[in-house]
Amino acid sequence: MGNSLPAFLPWLLFVWLGIETAWDLHSHDIPFWFSLVMLAPGIILLAIAAPLVAMLAFVSLLATEISRRYWLPGMTAMYVPLLAMTILDVRYIPLALGWAILMALWLAKVIGGADALAGMSLLLFYPSWLMLACIVAGILAWFGLLFLLRYGRQAGLRLWTLLCTHAESTRVAGIGAYALAALFFSLAAII
Repeated sequence: MGNSLPAFLPWLLFVWLGIETAWDLHSHDIPFWFSLVMLAPGIILLAIAAPLVAMLAFVSLLATEISRRYWLPGMTAMYVPLLAMTILDVRYIPLALGWAILMALWLAKVIGGADALAGMSLLLFYPSWLMLACIVAGILAWFGLLFLLRYGRQAGLRLWTLLCTHAESTRVAGIGAYALAALFFSLAAII
């Protein structure tokens, strides 16, 4: 699916995620519809390419709400469709793996809901190992940058404190990580 999409799409996703990042940095609260701007077209594009996979992804996404109330049935409803997706077509393993990790991080309250939906949306548009790697690189680069900006010369000491004492971390705007992921993916497409 990813190869048939227009070349400007990763740049468009980068611009939208840049707008979301600015909003997140300013208000620390992203409206739900911001996430739908990328998620809905991503599901539609996936439905055109692989209708059954899109249906399974949609069921898995809806199950996140169940899992917040009923842990075992919700987890089953979230992860079984992702497993079925990989059995149907191995090309969607990066999508299923990325979604599983992002949903687990969101449910563990490590990342926010908008952050998880941004990463999941990128994987809908480009369900590839390259996009998954770009998301990981974007997360590491964004939080590394924020960490250095926040703590400056004391970044090493603060990191050591966080790792050794399990100190509570500071919540930060995370959408920028996905904007960087879209940028990295766009640059990789050029190279």
